[in-house]
Amino acid sequence: MKITTALFLIFSFFICFSQSIEELELVLIEKLEKVHFEKKMSKSLDLNEDFKIILEKALQNKDAFTFPFDSLSNFMSTKKSPDDAFRIFNWNIQFADQQQHYECWILLKNLQIIKLNDYKSQIPEIEYASLDAKTWFGALYYQIIPNQRKNKIIYTLLGWDGNDMFSNKKIIESMYINKKNNVEFGFPIFSFPDGKTKKRVIFQYNKKSYMSLKHNQIRKSDYIVFDHLIPSSPHLKDFPDWYVTDLSFDAFKWEETKWNYKRDFDAKSLKVLRRPFNDPNK
Repeated sequence: MKITTALFLIFSFFICFSQSIEELELVLIEKLEKVHFEKKMSKSLDLNEDFKIILEKALQNKDAFTFPFDSLSNFMSTKKSPDDAFRIFNWNIQFADQQQHYECWILLKNLQIIKLNDYKSQIPEIEYASLDAKTWFGALYYQIIPNQRKNKIIYTLLGWDGNDMFSNKKIIESMYINKKNNVEFGFPIFSFPDGKTKKRVIFQYNKKSYMSLKHNQIRKSDYIVFDHLIPSSPHLKDFPDWYVTDLSFDAFKWEETKWNYKRDFDAKSLKVLRRPFNDPNK
């Protein structure tokens, strides 16, 4: 049985190697659909390993950085940074209890692949933690914002996490790619009026509610504007599973080298903020 499996994998490897990137994209879609539709966790993870083998072959193609992957982007994120420095290939697996497993590969322009490991369940004091590729706080990223900070480009990533059957999360992450092409997460760039400075910001809210989190340029300034969250009842203030939006907004504004928190931000004129991010599991 083991010999047969090994021969099948070897055969599949050579078939994939000879395929064009357009053909590989179709195979990737088929494989990822199987991952998403499989109900059994162990089987889904096995299928995910098969998907990653094909994805690695696709990303070794000389045109992988510029190829649009338009069809595949309907099933996962294939976003490129606005400064054209890297591209992410980011997807999730949802289990029966609505817990999530995340995968994210960062493709650099030289076609080097940085593979991130979803490690979030084991990270204490998460909003103040410095992380790397092996200790990544998993999420689905839908927006990449490059900001100049002294002699570095710090990337602010906006993400979604399905969390569990009770609540979702929205995440504002900070990321840097160093000179050795290693990725670092968690820079102290989120400043609050109480004097605290966080390395990432995490919002948790009830599954039946909705939270907007978007980047906007307003009068040539960068803002991250988001719904203000409150407990659905005063006695639930210690239970973020029950937080909901109150139809007001807060924001971060990029000022020199950091994001400064702005409470009660006037966003009534920005109709785009009410356009929801599409939950990938609905």
